[in-house]
Amino acid sequence: MVWNKLETWPTLLKQLGVAGGYIAVFACIRPLSDAHWSLTAGLRLSALLLFPYRYWFALALGDGLYSLPQAIECEPQFGFIWSLQYPFPLTAVAMPVVWYCKEKLALFPTKRLINFNTLILCSLACSTLWSLYNAAGLWLIPHRGYSIDAMLFGSLLIGSYVALLTIVPWIIMAKLGYRAGTLKKGLHTFFRSPIFFDTGLVVLPALLILSWLTYRSAEATKPIWALFEFAPVAWLTLRHGWRGTVMGGTMTVASICLLFSWGGNIPDADVVQVQAIIAFSITCLLAMGARISAMHQADEVEKTNARQALQLARQSMLVSELRMRQASETLEQVVGEMQINSNRLLSRFRLMLPANESQTLTKQAVTAQEKVYKLADSMHPIAWRRRGMSAALKENIGRALDEMGIAYQCKVTGRGLSQVGNGLHTMIYRLAREAVVYVCGNLHCSRVSILLRGAYVDGQRIVALRVEGLLEDGLANDSFVLEGQQNQLASKLGATGLDLHQLRDNARLFDGELHVRANPKSLRITTLLIDAAQKEKEHSTSSPFRLWAG
Repeated sequence: MVWNKLETWPTLLKQLGVAGGYIAVFACIRPLSDAHWSLTAGLRLSALLLFPYRYWFALALGDGLYSLPQAIECEPQFGFIWSLQYPFPLTAVAMPVVWYCKEKLALFPTKRLINFNTLILCSLACSTLWSLYNAAGLWLIPHRGYSIDAMLFGSLLIGSYVALLTIVPWIIMAKLGYRAGTLKKGLHTFFRSPIFFDTGLVVLPALLILSWLTYRSAEATKPIWALFEFAPVAWLTLRHGWRGTVMGGTMTVASICLLFSWGGNIPDADVVQVQAIIAFSITCLLAMGARISAMHQADEVEKTNARQALQLARQSMLVSELRMRQASETLEQVVGEMQINSNRLLSRFRLMLPANESQTLTKQAVTAQEKVYKLADSMHPIAWRRRGMSAALKENIGRALDEMGIAYQCKVTGRGLSQVGNGLHTMIYRLAREAVVYVCGNLHCSRVSILLRGAYVDGQRIVALRVEGLLEDGLANDSFVLEGQQNQLASKLGATGLDLHQLRDNARLFDGELHVRANPKSLRITTLLIDAAQKEKEHSTSSPFRLWAG
């Protein structure tokens, strides 16, 4: 029993702390709130959205305790029935609506997303309930001196609704941006963010100018100028989504409330007209901002998915090349073992066999060894493993072209080629051999040249690869000859005979571009590749496109 009491005390203190904090904040903003822009309504809904269900009783308690002294004080003037109705907490009235929106309508689909359709619906429903409750309270006052009509109800409804759409998103924005232990860093990031500079350098001066024009205009044209004040907010929304609406819309609503003289809390037709303009503008801008934010997030997810797909393709290519290298090394070892075993076997049977048959067996053994060696070399160049990729470009491709009677030249220049990733090295060699096969298969070349150049531009390592084939005078492009030439080269180099479309797809794995320049005497393929090893970013899970934004 004692232990249960000790466990209860901290919980009770937390509940009292929440109630006391709510009363303190309510007391600070209550003098600034009126029926035209009910800041207290924004506080109520924000508290219900921010705090867990276990603290809702404390919020209702704080709301009721704050209103109790005023109800007791005004009981002689407004009547006993009104004094019983007034302290009832409006947070308790809105609790069923907020619970339904959070649990059934997915107000917060995840911890970092908001369903703005549900937020607007929740704000409208809470405003309607509170307006009905306040109108009923006014109706209970005897000798009130004014009628409870549709204009009064509309003013109460729009005042609460506008306050909810301008105050609640601030709390949600702070909740989404908050990380434990990073408050100082978060504020520093916010003050250096583009939305802060756009608000301070563009929106705020524009609002000051439009506010001055509204103040100097005639009474009949003031609502029109008030509508123009939302133009900077629309611009900020287009750039930054719903956060731009929140920042610009709050300043605009505050400006309009200060500019218009509304004669206390008793509304008239002009008041309701201006309130309707504010409510319509804020609703449209917030919905548009949510749509823009959702589109931006969907675009980022799509880009991230594309980057992840490219990364997976690069990894698959690298793993495939690694397996080819391992197979080539194994075959190279097999060649050595074949040579030792064949020499040992022939040395034993040399005296038992005729001289010509012994020579024939020796030639066959050497031929088999050469074929296996060439197969290993075509799978992964042995020169690459021993002396680097440049040696493979010069020796392997040069030897294959020389066997076909084609002159060859390879030049490697620039800087940074030795520092690029293994994946890019693999892609360079693949593109070089496939481009050589393609050029020789489409042009009866007498000479082929390769130029490989590396560069370091704006923090990125860039590689340019150019493969060019030249046709000498007197030779003709015979399709049968070209096809045979292409097949022979592909077999010697271990290429697959890719076409231009497939070559371009390979180049795009490294954010590259491929260009082709052809004329009757030459065919040139130029590829630009970027080392993507330093450009990998975090991937976020994709979701269906909805009006959800974070």
